[in-house]
Parts: sequence; C-alpha cells; structure tokens
Amino acid sequence: MPPTKRSGWRKWLVAPSDPARRAVWKVAQIYALVVAYSGVWILLRSSGVGGAPFAPGSSIALVLLFAVGTAHVMLRILLTMRRGGYGETHGSPTGWLHTAIDLTLVAATVRVTGGSESGIWLLFFVIVVAESVLEAASAARWVRVGVAVALLAAMVPLPVTGGAWVLDYLTRLVFLSAAGMVAQRLRINAEREKSELAALRAEMSLLQERASLSREIHDGVGNALAASVLRLEVTARVMEKGGDTETPVTLREEAQVLRGAMNDVRDWTFFSKPWGADESDAASVADRLAQEVQRLSRRTNLPMRVVGAEQLGNLRGGAARLAVLRIVQEALTNAAKYAGATEATVMVEIENGFLTVAVRDNGAGFDPATLAPGVGMASMRERAAALGGTLTIESKPGTGTGVIARFPLS
Repeated sequence: MPPTKRSGWRKWLVAPSDPARRAVWKVAQIYALVVAYSGVWILLRSSGVGGAPFAPGSSIALVLLFAVGTAHVMLRILLTMRRGGYGETHGSPTGWLHTAIDLTLVAATVRVTGGSESGIWLLFFVIVVAESVLEAASAARWVRVGVAVALLAAMVPLPVTGGAWVLDYLTRLVFLSAAGMVAQRLRINAEREKSELAALRAEMSLLQERASLSREIHDGVGNALAASVLRLEVTARVMEKGGDTETPVTLREEAQVLRGAMNDVRDWTFFSKPWGADESDAASVADRLAQEVQRLSRRTNLPMRVVGAEQLGNLRGGAARLAVLRIVQEALTNAAKYAGATEATVMVEIENGFLTVAVRDNGAGFDPATLAPGVGMASMRERAAALGGTLTIESKPGTGTGVIARFPLS
C-alpha cells in the first residue's frame, strides 16, 4: 500500500525522509523548545516570579512580541522546508530580512523586560550560533554585526549615559562573537571532513573497480595474447622444418607485436594495483615501489634504481602513494622509450615539509620549452596538482632529464 499522506499537526511529529528536510525538522524542534520556554519565562516573570512583576503595559507588549515571534519562527521554518534546507545551496534572497526581524523582536523583548538586567538576552546566543552553523560564512558575519547593533539597542539606557552598562555590553558582545566564530569553525571543519570522507569513498570505489578490471584483463586478454604468441612461435618452428623460410619471419614479427601488447597489458594490470590497507608501514611501501621499478627495468632493459623509497611511508593515504607510483611509472617509461639513456634513478627525499620524488636519467635531454603537450605529461601534472603538489621538468640537450614531483606532507 502507498504511504498515507499526513496532514495538519501530525506531519510535524514525524521526521521527513529527505535528509535535508529532516535536518530542518530537527532544528525546528530546537526552535520550538526555545520559543516555548520563552513563553513560560514571560508568563512567570509577568506573575512576579524571579523579580518584580512587569507593568501591565509591558505585559501586553510582551504578549504581542511573543505572538509575532512565534508566528515568524513558524513561517521561517516553513519557507526553509520548501527551499529544501539551509546553507549556500538552499539560500534565500530574503534570508537577511528574516534574521533582521528575529533580532528586532529579541531586542524589543530584552528592552521591555529590563534591558541589561533581563535574563532573556541569551536568545541572542541562539541566533548567533544557529546562523553560524546553518548559513553561509558571509551571512554569519553579517549576523554578528546585526547582533551587535540589536544588543546595543536593547541595553543602552535612555537618555544615553555612561556607566557599568558599557562594560556589560562589551563583555556580552565579545562572548557572543566568540561563540559564533567557534560554531562557524566547527561547521567548516565538519564540512571539510565530510568532503574528505566522500572523496575517500569515491577513491576506494574507483580503486576497487580498477582492481576488478585489472583482473579481468589479465585473466582474459592477457592469457589470450599469451596463447596466440605461443601458437605463432610453434607454427613458425614447424614451417621452418618444412623448408619455408619467409613465412616464419612474418609469423615471428607478428608474435613480437603480440608479445609487446601482452607486456603492456601485464604492466597495466600490475601497476593498477594500489597499495593495500595492510601496507601502511614504510618498509612495505618501499618494497612495493622497488618491485614496480625493477619490473619496469626488466621490461625495458634499462638499469634503474631507487634511493630513499622508505620515505614514502610519510605519505598518508592510498591516493598520494598511487600518484607517486603513476608519476614514477610514466617518467621511467619516457626515459626508456625516448631518452636513449643507459640508466635511470628514482630519488625520494623529505625537505621542508614536502616529499620530493625525482626521476632522473642520463639520456640525450631536450629543451622543455619545445616539449609538445602530451597525455602522459598532463596526467603527471594533474596527479601532482590534485594532492596540492607540483611537477617540474629539468632538462637540457646532452645533460639528461629530471622529472621532479613535490607533495606536501600535511
């Protein structure tokens, strides 16, 4: 059966299913509690509880202020529900007007109930903290300015004179501002952690998909290529024994092409494996990088060595380590294919809060200004930039080439 639609007051007793509206609903419950207590406080103080009773004119004014304030809070909650939530993504061009109305009502209530002697002034705390947590940072700053003005209007004696109320006003204003800034900082930290968690989940999902694809390619395409190479080589040997000398040469050439494709597939699947969760210590990370480099060295017949690989243990998270791996792979592959080098070195160092990975070869070198943009180079730069790092190329004709990536450790 389809869910029945609740109407009237009952829909306010059950949390909405939408997360954004559920957040508004929970905030509405807090506002309802504050408004209800404010009504009880006004009733008790008008009856003489906690001090001398208010004058009849003041009591009537408080009833009107309470009624208008309650209606406005309900209107504001309803409009926020329709917008879908709080914050920058659900902003309203009239949000400042609602906040100004709230501040005006609270200032008038504080003034009617005794000014600096009123206990209801703590409602300013509710407004400051709520706006700092729920709304955009720029809006929260203006709210603190509005609170300073509203608090002054509520406390300043008429006619205006100096006295203890000035120090009292400044003290309250400092604490109100501090509470708002702390709340805003907590909100910013929570949003950053939420964003980092979402990015981590996306990264883990992507790595799992890559690992699955890697297995499929290795077990399917890789094995099929290996079988084809074997059959071509066997066929070439059989035909040579039969006296055919031309066809075996063609078959061996095709086998060599397939072998190259097979090696590329195996390299891709090997390098696609990220460091596992159990490889968190420096030794295991260093061993993994050394294995990857030595495998590429055997594939290209270019001597390669790694220095300082244990420093990779200072990088936290699979994304940073995988970025280093990809950059090293691309730089060494370029050295083997294009540089005409006889050796290459991977140097890992830590300096001034940065981890530096330098891949250098003793090849022909080139002028970086004449380097045509390519996918590999763009990929290395993007990987470094994604982690707040940089990538530079150092090379001159006849002096070899260096690819230097720097990553912040913090």
